[in-house]
Amino acid sequence: MKRKVIGVKRSNWIKNTSLVIASFAVMLVLTEIILRLFVGDALYSGRAGRSLYYSSPNLERVKSGAVHYVPDTLIRSITVYYNQIEYDTRHKTNNLGFFDHRDYMIEPRNGILFIGDSFTAGVGASRPWLPVLNDRYPDINLYNLGVTGTGQENFYRLFENFQDDLNYSTVVILSISDDLDRKLWYPLEANHSLYFCLEKSSREECLKSRPVATLIDRDIDAKSLLIPNELYLKKAYRLLKSRLHTLKEQIGRKGDTEKKGPQPYGDLVYIAKIKSLAKEKGKRVLFVHIPEKSEVSQGYYRYDIAQRVRDLGIEYYPLMKDNHFDMSMYYPHDGHPNDKGYAYISSLVEKILKLKQK
Repeated sequence: MKRKVIGVKRSNWIKNTSLVIASFAVMLVLTEIILRLFVGDALYSGRAGRSLYYSSPNLERVKSGAVHYVPDTLIRSITVYYNQIEYDTRHKTNNLGFFDHRDYMIEPRNGILFIGDSFTAGVGASRPWLPVLNDRYPDINLYNLGVTGTGQENFYRLFENFQDDLNYSTVVILSISDDLDRKLWYPLEANHSLYFCLEKSSREECLKSRPVATLIDRDIDAKSLLIPNELYLKKAYRLLKSRLHTLKEQIGRKGDTEKKGPQPYGDLVYIAKIKSLAKEKGKRVLFVHIPEKSEVSQGYYRYDIAQRVRDLGIEYYPLMKDNHFDMSMYYPHDGHPNDKGYAYISSLVEKILKLKQK
């Protein structure tokens, strides 16, 4: 009798366990179906479905602490949004570490020096737009000192470092609003990733932050970076893990007491230093305000800096004023201009500088 009772209990335990496993399996299947039907490709990444890939080597610092590209190399950049390649570019750097097929040196021809970020460099373009513009005007030199992810302090340090290496009469600061908030950083390649480390942060501190990009071989097949068909539950887990990492970063930054609000970080202090340095050498300075994708959508700039820039003795040109920008000039997901957008920016800069073909 006792054995019979034990047998019944064991049978019930097996049935109950089987029922729990079956219920759990059904729940997973239903969850997978719901994710596929109602969530879709948003689960491909934790930050707007975006993955950025750079070839290595990529960026380095000069003696002034400014960041530029590694000289005389081919830089490959790939962005993937929602498991689709948005752009895949290969840009050559010259002898000074900037996107151009020409080397930069002191020449008899006069020139114009452009300082800025990725919009200046031409990230995302089939061909960087400033070298393309320069091809139309062989009697002058247009120096492209644009470097991705940099801000106004890097602009100043780059100018400080290269000001005596080139022949120019005009300095053009090509800036988006975000550049005015960016602090100085240095590049760190580690764990197959590229990190942008704040100037005073240690290697160990920097490695705790989220990498900016994954490092790849220059000749990689871009399609191999796409995620094959996989369970959406796995994608959801990856998204949750990424969001938790982001939350941890935000909590860690709560102690940051830097000024936030309608005024840009540093209040144009390094823009003023560029003007001061250029004035000593008798150079003209212009500030060309390129609109970000979000600003085009809103119809206005994040910062109203017109008067402050002019008070510094700098000519201010907001491209969005009196010129029509629209979303077709930018990538569908990425914030950079596409070839159409860069061509339009180039035409506006051409008019501002009153470039004329001989």
